[in-house]
Amino acid sequence: MTAADIVIHSASIFDGTKRLPDGSATAVAIRDHRILSLGTDGQIRAFSGPNTTVLDAQGAALLPGFVDAHIHAAFAGVERLGCDLTGATTQAETYQLISEYAQSSTHDSSPDDWIIGGGWSHELFEHPARQELDALVPNRPIALSDAGHHTLWVNTAALKLAGIDATTPEPANGTIHREPDGYPTGYLNETATELINAVIPPVSDQQIAAGLRNAQEYLWSLGITGWHEAILGNFAGYPDASPAYRALIDSGELSSKVSGALWIPRGLTRQDIPDLVHDFIRRRASNVAAGFASSTAKAMVDGVPHGGTAALLEPYCPYAQADGTGELHIQPDVLTELATALDAEDFALHFHVMGDRGGRVALDAIETARRKNGIRGGGPRHHLAHVTMVHHDDIARFGALGVTANIQALWATPDAGLIPMVGQDRADQSYLFRAMVDSGADIAMGSDWPVSSPDPWDAIHPAVNRTHPAAPAETGTLDTKQALGMEEALTAYTSGSSSLVLSSSGRLRVGERADLLVTDRDPFELDQTRLAEVQNRFTIVNGELVYSSELQQHAAQKG
Repeated sequence: MTAADIVIHSASIFDGTKRLPDGSATAVAIRDHRILSLGTDGQIRAFSGPNTTVLDAQGAALLPGFVDAHIHAAFAGVERLGCDLTGATTQAETYQLISEYAQSSTHDSSPDDWIIGGGWSHELFEHPARQELDALVPNRPIALSDAGHHTLWVNTAALKLAGIDATTPEPANGTIHREPDGYPTGYLNETATELINAVIPPVSDQQIAAGLRNAQEYLWSLGITGWHEAILGNFAGYPDASPAYRALIDSGELSSKVSGALWIPRGLTRQDIPDLVHDFIRRRASNVAAGFASSTAKAMVDGVPHGGTAALLEPYCPYAQADGTGELHIQPDVLTELATALDAEDFALHFHVMGDRGGRVALDAIETARRKNGIRGGGPRHHLAHVTMVHHDDIARFGALGVTANIQALWATPDAGLIPMVGQDRADQSYLFRAMVDSGADIAMGSDWPVSSPDPWDAIHPAVNRTHPAAPAETGTLDTKQALGMEEALTAYTSGSSSLVLSSSGRLRVGERADLLVTDRDPFELDQTRLAEVQNRFTIVNGELVYSSELQQHAAQKG
């Protein structure tokens, strides 16, 4: 009998769609990057040889690797190596992190020596101001993105370098918040951030590659074995990450299975469409030749409800007038023509939609594309990400049109910031996961990291419980009738995401690529209100053990 490279035994197995019955299979053998056999402990132990790595699951869960269907790994990795504010829980901690980074980073106080980073929370800073940053670092320009990456907080030095002052006009689909005399406060939303990004020294391919290596290692620690880079293109001061992806795939440093979405700029016009489609075809071919699938096109159809920029069917509460319904970043006729052209070239459409009007416009565009081009077997699988607010009349359209709901379930909890903007009734009707599934929609899951935590269990917990994993008692519960079951949530984060963005099954079965994980406990035997406590023990990518919590702990103790 051929000896396995890795044997995992004493596991509770979820195969990507269901938990296997007790006693039917508790172990797996891996050889030559693939799953060699699946069976009982006794059956699989026979594959052990002198060089086999044997892992005892100790009754915990063995799952296919998590696949994040909407992530910004390149941005997140670069931010982790820069001024990373994601760990701050108070204003004081945020200020401390900024000061520490400024002191530790090499600089000569020149005008070009920027401090770049992000991850600050709107829960801590509703409208942060330039003076706060000026007090911390008076001599260097600072640009810090919020956790949602729709806003920049900058200091006076950054405003001056960008030439933004009281006379600067408001950009389309953006806002420069101003002091009473018209001078900018240092708080810029949406496309206004591009005024700053235009003067920030560009991030190099080498920096992006370093960020991706950092991100991959971190994602492995969470059991994430593959992902979909949600923006490939010039965005938020970052260049196209495709060259870095191609280089790391070629060198073998990126062993996770990945794909990416080519970025459709906001404000696109009908005249731009032919050149954009031609360029996408060229870039897709270049990436695919290097082993990097990028047959997806990503657009932000609207903004975010907390900033009043998500497109709604009814006005925001603070703006109860006809024009207070948010913004479309691409007009409906343009989006429809673009969707039809890209669908005809077999590009999957990946649309950011958060408002109910944004969702309807996106579904209308896809429906027209399907009608003109036909629903082709094996054709592109379009997906709408976030789907914060979807009108009940549009729910059934997901299944009918073959549109996948690409959900970020961590957000499916009561949101104190959303209620003042849309009212209690509309806030209560957000994230209608159960209605989508019942209507026949496929579900995939992702984190939108660095916007949110990339830990899948932080999202699985609210998907099942509709409470925030960190503070369920304080934040309350969103409509539990819209919850997913445990198997549904795990399916979405494994085979659901894998089949959508990686064109692979994401299943734990013989012959499949060996991407899998082992948890520290069995979530099926755990009180479901404690799902966020589940942690990762082992991660295997392409048949190689890439993460062990025991080895990490040993290294930390030794250090």
